[in-house]
Amino acid sequence: MNNNKEVNKNDYKVVEFFNSTDFDFTPDLGAMYDSRPFLVKSGEKKQYPYHVGHLLARNLAKAVLIKGARPHDPNVANPTGAPLWGEEGLEQLKNSFLTELYTEEKPVAESETDKLMARIAALEKLATDKATPVTDPLTFQDKAEVIAELEKRGIAHDKRQSKSVLEALLA
Repeated sequence: MNNNKEVNKNDYKVVEFFNSTDFDFTPDLGAMYDSRPFLVKSGEKKQYPYHVGHLLARNLAKAVLIKGARPHDPNVANPTGAPLWGEEGLEQLKNSFLTELYTEEKPVAESETDKLMARIAALEKLATDKATPVTDPLTFQDKAEVIAELEKRGIAHDKRQSKSVLEALLA
């Protein structure tokens, strides 16, 4: 367990991502991180971990530059032209969508033994909870449990009634 090793200085930073464009940023336009889709509507601000926010901002910057590109001229036989973006321009546009908010505390590393001990405590609590007798058997979490108890006892009822009316039939 090496708690002093820091993988990346930005791992615990949180950024605000602001879609200041006039279009919604959808997965089709590149609002994805590790194959997981995001949706940021036009004018919407969202908070993300540093790495997610920066990738989304970079992809949004590319989408903006692609949307603003000149259309292809069909009269040119071998079209070559200027690139749509350079690294500096892309970086400036990307940074215009981001605001760094704060840095979270680095979580304390947990050893495998600590994880096992927590699991043992959870299992012991589960065993204790099972051994504890229920003091009020007529306490139901939801309407479905009340209906199941009514059917189990063979009591005629209307399933459309409220939970409290059905519980009264059990009393």
